[in-house]
Amino acid sequence: LGEYSKEDLLPLLQDQAAAYEAADPTRPVMLAYEVIASVAQRDAGADGNYLEYTDSAWIQEYVDFTAANGLLLILDMQYGRNSTEQEIDAVEEYLLYPHVHLALDPEFHVADGEVPGEDLGQIDGADVNYALQRLAQLSADNGLPPKILIVHQFNLYSIANKDQIQEIDGVQFVLEVDGWGDPTMKADTYNVVGGEIPFNFYGFKLWYQQDVPLMTPEEVVALVPSPDIVIYQ
Repeated sequence: LGEYSKEDLLPLLQDQAAAYEAADPTRPVMLAYEVIASVAQRDAGADGNYLEYTDSAWIQEYVDFTAANGLLLILDMQYGRNSTEQEIDAVEEYLLYPHVHLALDPEFHVADGEVPGEDLGQIDGADVNYALQRLAQLSADNGLPPKILIVHQFNLYSIANKDQIQEIDGVQFVLEVDGWGDPTMKADTYNVVGGEIPFNFYGFKLWYQQDVPLMTPEEVVALVPSPDIVIYQ
């Protein structure tokens, strides 16, 4: 997203999905768009939060388009200096749609004196637990299917007290590993970051332009554990 319109991207995503269906015929593939709903900034802004929210009308366009085309929509939150509560508050109206889910981006959650993009941020296991409980309650109160909560982990320090994360019924937690480098380096990062604490679901990210060579779907599904969510950027 961003390089292509949502309409032009859909057939490209469908082609990518077909490659995964061929690589692992045992698991069905569900397509999703991930939209950055709060965008970390290098400037503090008027409120000092180092954050700008994506226009609500623009997000609604993606909510409607994904619903009409049978896709999931993942709203990614980049924090700045906001709390997890503030970030969920900002998109709760969209999370009331059954196909809309949430992602948290710890590397952009910075403390006083730090700047997103210059200092690597962090969230705590307590933040993840709060989000899990909030999403589970949201689903229960509104008769929604379980929500997905994705947390992007950039390095070992992105999530403090990771061992305190408690997966609960009513929401599916995905630890998604953002590894850089060649396939060997990316796999090593996945093994180290993903292997710290056992969770039910894992994710893996690839970059079309930065990853050289780009891992094949066969290589991705062969990772242990095999990723449940694969994100291309």
